[in-house]
Amino acid sequence: MMLGKPGVTGAPFRVMPLADQRAQLAGDGPIALLRMIGAAAADHKITIAVWLALCLAAGFAYVRMTPPTYTAAATLLLEPRRQVLSATREVAAPPSLDLNHADSELQVIRSERLLRSVFDALALSGHPEFGLAEPGPLRALSARISAMLAGALPAALPLQRPTGSPTQIDPRRSAFDNFVRRFSARRVGQSYVLEISYASADPELTARVANAAASAYLLQSVAFKADSARSGAEFLQGRLDALASQVEAAGIAVGSGALPARPIPDADARIIGAAQTPLGPSAPRASLIMAFAGVFGLLGGLFVAAIASAFNRRVRGPQDLQRETGLSCIAVVPEVRGRRRLLPAASPGEAMLMTRDRAGSFATAIRDLATAIEIGWGASRSEGRPVVAIGSWQGGAGATLLTMNLAQLLTHRGRRVSVFSANASPAPGNNGDYSLTSLADVIASNTKSVQAAFTTVNGVHLLPLHSTSTQLNRIVDFCDPRAALVFAQAKQRGDVLIDLPSIGSSSEAMALATHADIVILVAAEGVTRFDELNDALVRLQRAGSRVMGAVINRSRS
Repeated sequence: MMLGKPGVTGAPFRVMPLADQRAQLAGDGPIALLRMIGAAAADHKITIAVWLALCLAAGFAYVRMTPPTYTAAATLLLEPRRQVLSATREVAAPPSLDLNHADSELQVIRSERLLRSVFDALALSGHPEFGLAEPGPLRALSARISAMLAGALPAALPLQRPTGSPTQIDPRRSAFDNFVRRFSARRVGQSYVLEISYASADPELTARVANAAASAYLLQSVAFKADSARSGAEFLQGRLDALASQVEAAGIAVGSGALPARPIPDADARIIGAAQTPLGPSAPRASLIMAFAGVFGLLGGLFVAAIASAFNRRVRGPQDLQRETGLSCIAVVPEVRGRRRLLPAASPGEAMLMTRDRAGSFATAIRDLATAIEIGWGASRSEGRPVVAIGSWQGGAGATLLTMNLAQLLTHRGRRVSVFSANASPAPGNNGDYSLTSLADVIASNTKSVQAAFTTVNGVHLLPLHSTSTQLNRIVDFCDPRAALVFAQAKQRGDVLIDLPSIGSSSEAMALATHADIVILVAAEGVTRFDELNDALVRLQRAGSRVMGAVINRSRS
């Protein structure tokens, strides 16, 4: 068969009459995975963009709504214990200090006794930052639901209500708990340096608390030695005075929220860094939060797109078609503006778009389809002109559109084309009746000669499949020998195209496909499912039809 002179097919992906083994091998490996992720991202780019914008907006809202938090830290260096000689003839004991002792001193700094002394010395019980916080929206909603449930349940099943309520909480104790939660102390690595830090919305308070905690530690250490000196058997007034002056200096430092004005050598620790008023907030970290929101939004969007693509069983591209159904994609037809939602019963005459001015890429795809059919038929080494049936699982995929435009292309190439259309309506004959104006009427006629009344639409000879009689359409058998005779006569005159009814709705499509040499399935991109194509392929193969491949229609890529 010569459907037309082979020409340049344009983009190589549009015409693939035979399976490409290299394409199958390229479907595995990390490169294919990256391509799949990229394709999924391209298909769901709007969803990913919306999700990313929502994540960034949430991060920005969190940064704007979260009050700034400042952190100041003071550092202590633990030193070996040094014994102060009470007489010139005494021998000092060797200094002692180990890591276990450092961990013990760290627990001393975190103890409630030391923190309580700092809290009382700085008079923080009335500070507004440590007052009772108002319940958040979730907590208030939970309390309201609990109250509603308590009122809804019968009196025989009373709910056990909590004994504590905001009015029964000690404000001083609550303020101290809030104070402790903001306080932290840690060792710097495996060294003897202890870092005492405090976080607050008040930058000046952070430095005062950190320095006061360091001073309180020195005060506690020196006060313990002073008490030991008073109760010792050997009481030395000079030693007692030295310790008393150190205790006084440390006590003043704790009350003022500063470091001691004089050295405290008997505390077995030395302050190496004073807490300074922070110049900027330590939390929230706006740049880090926004970066995290952006990365989370992007990765989350890609993950959602990958999951959606994995569970999306709709036709997207030639590679997916080959992998999921085993069918070769013989053409990819772009979407025509304004005709995306063609009804299944649209007029075949209205579906002809080949000769319109704005049908450039569409006309190229129809030409590629004709070339692919010619190559596929020639590769089978068959003689004559094939009868080509074009159909889809359900109406609306564009089978009529492709059939009529393929017929128009062949007509413009000087061929006589006969189209049997399931979506065409019978027209009255020359004598005004509808006899023999459809294939169903020809099959049901009792005349010895079979002569169907074709109508001409833009040079294409058109014969509807169904009659105007609903009752006749219910009982007609398209496997009848008279139908085969009509197709044989049309084949002798020229090319024959069959616009099949929807394969999934009835068995008429299989009966008509038995009269065709090759069958082409039509899949609408983003609409037709792979399961529908597989079911159509199984039905047609059971009927003995040869399925050449599939056409992806209404492509937006």
